[in-house]
Amino acid sequence: MKVGLSLVVALIFGAGMSAHHAHPDFALDRSARVEGTVVSVQFQNPHVLIRLRTADSSIYMAEWQGAQFLQSHPELVSERMPVRSTTLKIGDRVAIVGAPSRDSALRGLVNLKEVRRLNDGWVWKTE
Repeated sequence: MKVGLSLVVALIFGAGMSAHHAHPDFALDRSARVEGTVVSVQFQNPHVLIRLRTADSSIYMAEWQGAQFLQSHPELVSERMPVRSTTLKIGDRVAIVGAPSRDSALRGLVNLKEVRRLNDGWVWKTE
């Protein structure tokens, strides 16, 4: 009985983990660049969430790597310093590159490749 329950739990959590990163609503084969002003940053796991307002007042949500990943990979940052909860602040002007929503009305980006703070040239980049 324990084996059966363990298998069910593993299947449920395994399916959730793969579905979490599948992103079927996003064009993973394309990249889009969005510029705007940071409205909020939720520095958390499994993903850091950045909301930004564009020049036309649209609100975009960008799903970045998790906080733990960003803190442990300073080599991805122009200054070779880890990303911290204070790296991006409300009011910062940023440009973000990532996979766009298939439905442009959703205004979202995932699988971020670059986050650039326009105020001072700070850059986080995976490629």
